[in-house]
Amino acid sequence: MQAEEGLIRIVNSVEGWRVGSVLTPDVWTVPVTWDVLVAAIRQFDRSVREGVAAMGVDPAFIPKP
Repeated sequence: MQAEEGLIRIVNSVEGWRVGSVLTPDVWTVPVTWDVLVAAIRQFDRSVREGVAAMGVDPAFIPKP
C-alpha cells in the first residue's frame, strides 16, 4: 500500500501527541511526549530505509526528511 497524503494523523491533545489513521478513525496511540514521537518517527524512517535496502533498492530513492 502506498501512503497517501493525510492517511496518517498526528495531533496534539491535552495528554500529549497521538497518532492515528483515517482508515481506522476510532483508533489512536496512547499520548506521548514530543521527544518520544520524534524518536518513533525516526525509528520508522530507519526501518523503512533498511527494508527497502534489503529488497535491493537504494535507500536514497526515498527523499530525506
